[in-house]
Amino acid sequence: MDRWTLLENYFKGKNFAQMEIDSFNQFVDKKLDEIVDENKEIVPKIEEVKIELDEIEIKRPSIREADGSPRDSFFPIEARIRNRGYNGEIWITMRLLRREVEQDVRRACIGELPIMLKSDLCWLKDKTPEELIEMGEDDKDPGGYFIINGSEKALMTQEVLASDRVLIAEESKGVAAEVISTRGAFKGRVRVSRRPEGLLNVTFPASPRKLMLFVLLKALGLKSMKEIKDAFPDEKEVENDILINWENTEVKTEEDALDKIGKYVAPGQIIDYRLKRAQEVIDAFLLPHIGQTKEDRLAKAYYLVMMATKAIERAYGLRGEDDKDNYSNKRLELSGKLMEHLFRYSFKYFIKDLRFQIDRTITRRRKLNISTIVRPGAVSERIRFAMSTGNWIGRATGVSKFMDRVNYLSPLSDLRKVKSPLNKNRELYEARDVHGTHWGRIGPIETPDGPQCGLVKNLALTAEVTTEVDEKPIEELLFKKGVRMKKL
Repeated sequence: MDRWTLLENYFKGKNFAQMEIDSFNQFVDKKLDEIVDENKEIVPKIEEVKIELDEIEIKRPSIREADGSPRDSFFPIEARIRNRGYNGEIWITMRLLRREVEQDVRRACIGELPIMLKSDLCWLKDKTPEELIEMGEDDKDPGGYFIINGSEKALMTQEVLASDRVLIAEESKGVAAEVISTRGAFKGRVRVSRRPEGLLNVTFPASPRKLMLFVLLKALGLKSMKEIKDAFPDEKEVENDILINWENTEVKTEEDALDKIGKYVAPGQIIDYRLKRAQEVIDAFLLPHIGQTKEDRLAKAYYLVMMATKAIERAYGLRGEDDKDNYSNKRLELSGKLMEHLFRYSFKYFIKDLRFQIDRTITRRRKLNISTIVRPGAVSERIRFAMSTGNWIGRATGVSKFMDRVNYLSPLSDLRKVKSPLNKNRELYEARDVHGTHWGRIGPIETPDGPQCGLVKNLALTAEVTTEVDEKPIEELLFKKGVRMKKL
């Protein structure tokens, strides 16, 4: 079989930047609504006033001329020539309520979002080669990039460790099971570590130092020795560690366990406030991907037990160590995911600004209406700054870069670049090495010389990256097929 014929046919109907376009389309179609749902109600300091947000929509790229007149059908070639941004307006329904009575309802423009070329919102979508040439475009251009102030910018795919996945690693002082728990914009690193003598500790954001695992399990609802023992598997090595930890756990009741955490998170406060604060910290910061309500605490306890079991099994040589460089433990964040992080940050700043504007208007005893408190620049400025400089959320740098147009292959290479967030000034030999799981996914030759060697890579020509999938339909299908969830 002639492999070149196969490859030629593969690329005939294939857009090189399709995965970037699909990712951006998913961000616009689904993720924007999720971000608005996270911030549905805005309650300022003056509690009798409230704003509700609903129905976000991104318009197709348009331009507002110097005299203030709007114009649709704003094509990419005009944005390049006039040094303008190829942006679509963001419109959202806002309801102003005072003492639960509706005062004002309006569709407000809250800013502008850069639109990816050839995406569903772009004027070039589904155009024939002849139509593209007539619009001043190259009919072979794959799209998948943005136009910011007349410059073509591509977002570099970011290589990150997989979220919500438990990884086991050897440490100088024992073994640790670690997971990056993610919910919305919040990422919390939770680790269960086993010291050489068998004691199990747990750390998570806002937790006390050297918090014993069994203290946290009691605070989560596993009160007795029997309940804890039943949660762990029936293995001799595991039972041995359970007994060691039970003997070293001083707290007796669930309230004592919560108070021990409360003394750290709310020192010097009365016991009722300490208990309440401890529960709030556990719900909000401990394994948020499982849930953030009181009903999720038992599920969190079982998840911690699973992490502890893996650490114990590794300590006794019953389980291997996880390889962080294995590509099954990595995820690639495409343009849509990167834009999601950026928009969520910008939208939260917009809400903060909205609260300030409401408080200021009421304090000055002026009439409160939606048109006077909305500042579109609050969203647009932050998005434009990040896209122009490449400085992203989470201290990432070099995320957006100028599209290289030296030859036909240069922009194709830019659209498939993958960047690791690791520090380029450190040696990190293992992270830079070619790994066996790169086969068919990462092209080992296309990497720069010098400090970035092995950290900036390129996807293989035939590699494809899938977009995020909703879990609920899959769960429903499994339950229909007879799978039953174990009762906690």
